[in-house]
Amino acid sequence: MRCFRAAALFAFLIAGTHSLAQEPRPAWRADPVATAAAVTDIRQIGAAGVLFRAGGQWYRVDTCNGRLCQTPAKAPRLARPPSGGLPDGGVATHAGSGIVKAWYGEPTRRYDHGILGDRIEAGALVVEDRAGQRHVHRLPETKVFEDLTPRLADLDGDERAEVVTIATSIDRGASLAVFGLKGDGLREVAATLPIGRTHRWLNVAGIADFDGDGARDIAIVTTPHIGGTLQVWSYRSGRLSLKGSLAGFSNHFIGSRNLGLSAVADADGDGLPDLVVPDARRQALRIVSLRDGALKPVANLPLPARITHNLGVLRTPKGPVFLAGLEDGTLVAVRRQ
Repeated sequence: MRCFRAAALFAFLIAGTHSLAQEPRPAWRADPVATAAAVTDIRQIGAAGVLFRAGGQWYRVDTCNGRLCQTPAKAPRLARPPSGGLPDGGVATHAGSGIVKAWYGEPTRRYDHGILGDRIEAGALVVEDRAGQRHVHRLPETKVFEDLTPRLADLDGDERAEVVTIATSIDRGASLAVFGLKGDGLREVAATLPIGRTHRWLNVAGIADFDGDGARDIAIVTTPHIGGTLQVWSYRSGRLSLKGSLAGFSNHFIGSRNLGLSAVADADGDGLPDLVVPDARRQALRIVSLRDGALKPVANLPLPARITHNLGVLRTPKGPVFLAGLEDGTLVAVRRQ
């Protein structure tokens, strides 16, 4: 009996030791960053630069000897549309041979949603080509562009940019819509179905080749204020096809003009870009990959307060660092262990 008990105790201790040895170490951590005052804005400048504003002063974040450091910086400049453009909109630019600039024009109050802080939306999309010629696409009275700045990206690999927009039906809600220069004009080349009812919106989360098939995909969050769903759409042969979806996300809050509460970077080091998007309550960052035809969670990082500012991505030799501004004014750096 004693031998049996001793053997059982030994086996229990070995099993316990094995269990402790196999305890997974958290792969990510979220660290507060000391700042001079509460953070009130974050801007991504180009592929690698991140600026934040605190106490009325802008600072640039860099890596210095493996640590994050801050230096005072000039306020970033946002290119504003020409006369007749959306008052609070911006201008997107691209270096290709086709469309090189895009913005929203013909402000209108015909839609009363006001999800972006006012009831002024855009009635037209305006682009400029390499030759300096402008092209305009006007929506019917039943639609608006419920957006601030279009996005320019070469989706089909022809070195000519398409325009990625948020086009909303007043009666049936928002849709993802892609425009391009076809023939002698600017026209819609593909769109998702509207969400299905008025006052329902979506926000773009990122544009990249998320699964490595050689074509850029478009990620969106539908209804980010009421249980948002992350979706990835592929543009091929003039059509948008759904590649994957996953529930439990939000990259916007009602009334905010910050549409960049998400980021794209190779977070897990496998050579493919991942999506970094807040959870539905905006109190955690979720990292998601598109692999084997499905969206798969990589990590979930709880935060001490809700995310309220655009995410910044600082690329370092040890991998990306995601900078998040929280509603209590804290700046948080999220990185791999």
